[in-house]
Amino acid sequence: MVIESVNPATGEIVGEVESTAVNQIGRIISDARTAQSDWSALPLGTRAGILRKFGELLLSRRKIVTELMSKENGKPLVEAYASEIIPSLSFIKYYASKSGKMLRQRRVEIGIPLLKTKKAYVRYEPLGVVGIISPWNYPLMLPLGQIIPALMAGNAVVFKPSEFTPLVGALIGDFLWEVGISRKLFSIIHGGADVGAALVSSGIDRLFFTGSTATGRKVAELAARTLTPVSLELGSKDAMIVLADADIESAASGAMWGAFMNSGQTCVSVERCFVDEKIADRFIEALRKKVAELRTGAGTEAGSDIGAIIHKAQFEIIRRHISDATSKGARVVVGGEFSEDGGGHFIRPTVLADVPMDSILMKEETFGPVLPVVEFRNEREAIDLANASKFGLSASIWTADSKHGLDLAKKLHAGAVTVNDVISYYGISDGMVGGVKESGTGRVHGREGLLEMVTSKYYEVERAPRMKKLWWYRYDAILLSFFETATDFLFSKSVFRKIGSLFKLAPKILRIRKL
Repeated sequence: MVIESVNPATGEIVGEVESTAVNQIGRIISDARTAQSDWSALPLGTRAGILRKFGELLLSRRKIVTELMSKENGKPLVEAYASEIIPSLSFIKYYASKSGKMLRQRRVEIGIPLLKTKKAYVRYEPLGVVGIISPWNYPLMLPLGQIIPALMAGNAVVFKPSEFTPLVGALIGDFLWEVGISRKLFSIIHGGADVGAALVSSGIDRLFFTGSTATGRKVAELAARTLTPVSLELGSKDAMIVLADADIESAASGAMWGAFMNSGQTCVSVERCFVDEKIADRFIEALRKKVAELRTGAGTEAGSDIGAIIHKAQFEIIRRHISDATSKGARVVVGGEFSEDGGGHFIRPTVLADVPMDSILMKEETFGPVLPVVEFRNEREAIDLANASKFGLSASIWTADSKHGLDLAKKLHAGAVTVNDVISYYGISDGMVGGVKESGTGRVHGREGLLEMVTSKYYEVERAPRMKKLWWYRYDAILLSFFETATDFLFSKSVFRKIGSLFKLAPKILRIRKL
């Protein structure tokens, strides 16, 4: 079966790939296990060198990659560079240079005196074969944020790109194979839900899924049947809180970019904007003026700010969310026009005010160029409104007082909170991304993202192997008395009790007999 990649701006076919037969998944996993054994045996520095070559290849062919992303995904070329190429190259550089230190064996300090004859370590070892299922909205940056640390940690990877952006996924494979990664160590499977389900059920050692909460729930349920560990980065409804002392011009520009970048098809998009009632009118007017100047068009056109919506189904979801909000009293401040001319699906970036909290637009992930603005009376109300969502991926607070902003950030239920910025933290290699509530489990990027790719293994050596341990058999009244006294010595808060128990221990230990 052939999967066709369609340009969302024109409806034209960009290219095609062959779908992977479900009955081939088992063999692919088996081959990956064999390849992983050899790969993990390589020095970490050797693995890093190979991935650096991959980064050099991506850098040299970045124009080919960005043009393909724009055609296949619909995003403007500027965003293909800023939100895909640059973060991806940063991930490669970061993990290639820092993984050795982060995965270094760690000595365990043993605190109990009776166990001081032991020497212990924690080692970080590869999981084995990991599966990565990635979405269409960031077809390069999202998968590479997991592929690179997975390979650096010594794993084999089976990667399923979205069926809507299979060509970018295929290009990742081409580049990795060109620099020496074997096709068995890094394999690509193409297809829809049936192929994804087969991967989840294949016996891999961990699955990394990025996508909607609804699909993530199905993935988790399926993975539970085989007890396959899963890391889920799911949907969100990110809140932006604009306090009365915020710079209105800067906050309006940040809200506009945060809501409409990649046509709003971003998991960390600003999907709810809460503004202090004292500045709401000025903020909304600033937004209106700025948004009116945005240009909608094919992403391949250098002057386009807002590209096409990925497909008809998503186009209709966005339309329904706006319609529901306006039917309940929301007013369109700017935008709200829909177009399907020329085979593409376009929506003018839309700002709505007076949006009811019970509207779909305020409760469900919209994933489109829509920004609902709601006024609040005080900070407590703003925090409550932001936390009312079932999602919790990220949020932002805008204020002239950054210390106060950080204090408020601690009250928000989200995996990440930024002060006076939005979204860009996602591209910081040293940072961390991950949600709470229905936004998922697990973490990507930074040290936490690398540790998701390994298993922590405890090693211990007894340095006095001929010594019989006090806690071994035989049990008797003497041994019981010894441990009662030892407990006082180890944990009593009274210094006099500790000293007294110490003097009692010496004669007791001489009377203990072991089998």
